[in-house]
Amino acid sequence: MAAEASSTLKMEGSSRAPIATSSTSPAPVESTAVPERGEPFREYRITHASNHRDYLLHMSTPTSKSKITHYVGNSNAIGKPAVKLRLGETKEGRLLGVAIFVPLSNNIDIGFGDDPENLSTTSWERLENLSISSNTYRLKIGLGDSSRAVLWKRTHSPDGSSEASIFSKMSMLHLKLIDEATGKLLATYTNHIGLSWKNKGTIRIWEDTGDEAWIQTVLLTALALIERNVRM
Repeated sequence: MAAEASSTLKMEGSSRAPIATSSTSPAPVESTAVPERGEPFREYRITHASNHRDYLLHMSTPTSKSKITHYVGNSNAIGKPAVKLRLGETKEGRLLGVAIFVPLSNNIDIGFGDDPENLSTTSWERLENLSISSNTYRLKIGLGDSSRAVLWKRTHSPDGSSEASIFSKMSMLHLKLIDEATGKLLATYTNHIGLSWKNKGTIRIWEDTGDEAWIQTVLLTALALIERNVRM
């Protein structure tokens, strides 16, 4: 995997420290779209690291075997990022991005840049909560000369399958990422259902934009919502 995020994907927003704001976005579009049959473009299996709060991401593709590509640090310390996405297998890996839970709000600020730990110079964009009950969040991003708004939403069947077990369908922790304008399915998160303490779940990315920054955006926003749901 490429280490650097491509410059063609840009967050729509200015550099600022995270502050609480009110939600003014339109109601989300409900999607019935399901992925085409076949394997996703990339799959990231999430397992707990030796520090049980942290995660390791095991990436695989239809043509490659699974390998650890990212370390995810989670923290509930006041004034610190809730989630840090790092490259590699350890917490010493290069920091790619951070997520901060906005005080007195259900919004989440996402930051990328050369030095994401320098909160005053990082470029931030808001993952805006539209609905607490349906766990719906909106993010506006740019890709090349175009831009799009995407929605993370709760779902009972992240892969669109009618064959999922009743226990899986009852889970309130599965998520799907859709294009707000078209309803196209872009990515999913399937929460692990079972007795294993090590497995957390799986992020699947269905759309290949050819841009590593898109991958990092999907991963960090999904991981931020996973951590948010752990605390609720």
